Formats: sequence, structure tokens, C-alpha cells
Amino acid sequence: MAGRQAAFEPLVEKYQRSVFFTALRFLKNQEEADDITQKAFLRAYQALGSFRFESSFKTWLTTIAVNLCKNVVRGQRIMVEVPETLSDGSVERRKEEEETGDRKSQLKKALENLPERQKEVVMLRIYEEMPFKKIAEVLESTETAVKVNFHHAMKSLKEWIQ
Repeated sequence: MAGRQAAFEPLVEKYQRSVFFTALRFLKNQEEADDITQKAFLRAYQALGSFRFESSFKTWLTTIAVNLCKNVVRGQRIMVEVPETLSDGSVERRKEEEETGDRKSQLKKALENLPERQKEVVMLRIYEEMPFKKIAEVLESTETAVKVNFHHAMKSLKEWIQ
């Protein structure tokens, strides 16, 4: 048992940040993201024997985290965190930030209005930079369905912002 824990610790160190930020994007709450991160690693540790090596460990772990997030947000709207820009104090920079803030606000609203599956695909594709094949594994879907959802989401986002 101690050897199993010792072997698992490097995986936690390697993927903890990624799992946390995935959960944070879905839940937009740091405490809930921390809880989901812990639960995802606990579930992964408990289910290590059932890991079939059909996908990467990261994909498998992300699937666990996304499913836990879905359980939390079921019945709630998924909120998306858009990174903030840093201020250097200049007038030109502030004006740029306001314009960027408006665009980010529009994007955030548009993302919140997407159907759940499209929102999930966009977050995994853009924020996690996952290839479509991995997203299909995480969402237990087909690669074609993921691509279609991404296409429709991008089309909707473009229309919403224009």
C-alpha cells in the first residue's frame, strides 16, 4: 500500500494544477474546485486497478474531474472564468483593458448561453488545449460529435459577439 501511494504522489504533483483549473473553469468557485480536485484524485487512486490504459492517465483523470463537476453543477448554470488582464497603470492601458473587459464580458455571457455540451467542449478545447479525440474520451462521446459541438459553439459565439 505504501509503495502504491509513493508511486501515485508524482501523478498528483504532475496533474493537480491542471485538474484544479479544469474544475475552477466549470465551477467558478475556488473551494469547490479544491474539493473536486481532491475527490478526483481520491477516486482515481481508489480505481487505479480499473484503469485500462486505453487513454492517457491525464485524460482518465480529467474525465473523473469533469464528471464530478457535472454532478455539482447539475441544475445550475456552468460559469466560465475568463482570465483578467493585469494593469500597469497607464491611461492607454486602462482604456485597452476596458475594451478588453467588454469583449471578455461579452464572451463570458456568450459562453454561459451555450448548451451544456457545447460549453464543455469549448472549455476543454480552448482552456485545456485538448485534441478532439481526447475530449471525446473525457465526455464519453464520439470525435465527430465533439467536432460538431465545437463548430456550432464557435458559430454561436461569433454570432453572439457580433
